[in-house]
Amino acid sequence: MPKIKHILFLCSGNVCRSAFAEYYAKSLKSTSYKDKLRDVNFDSAGIRHYFESPHEGTVRYLNSKGISIDGFFPKDITEELIDKQDLILAFEEKYHIRKLKRKFKNIENLDKKVYLLLEFAGETENLEIVDPFYLEENEYNEILKRIEDGIIKSIEKIIEINNSE
Repeated sequence: MPKIKHILFLCSGNVCRSAFAEYYAKSLKSTSYKDKLRDVNFDSAGIRHYFESPHEGTVRYLNSKGISIDGFFPKDITEELIDKQDLILAFEEKYHIRKLKRKFKNIENLDKKVYLLLEFAGETENLEIVDPFYLEENEYNEILKRIEDGIIKSIEKIIEINNSE
């Protein structure tokens, strides 16, 4: 696999999972993995954005970790955004990956850069991460914790890939 410099997190509306993933990964880039992720960029989008700001549960969870999401505005996935990416990490096969491939069936080799987050992270079971939008806060936070763990494992894999060339 070639070096990975541009990673996009993709979910349904870009207000819960992918927004969290983008800002959590950016936080790790600026702290724990500062030197190792110097040339790596993180972004996020939704299959279709429904709201104008991130979900309050995502904001609270990130704030509890000392991470600000100020200035974030949800956006839709576009062909231009896809073309810039080396890796696209989604959370659900049916609602993210399949819809992405159907919507952008004209993009060659899209299959080679789209994965479920936990699949890319090396997990083998329970790879789907459901939308926490309507869940109670403790369940919402459990979902974000799963994403957090997947991001750390994925970042370690990205570093390994980038150092192998």
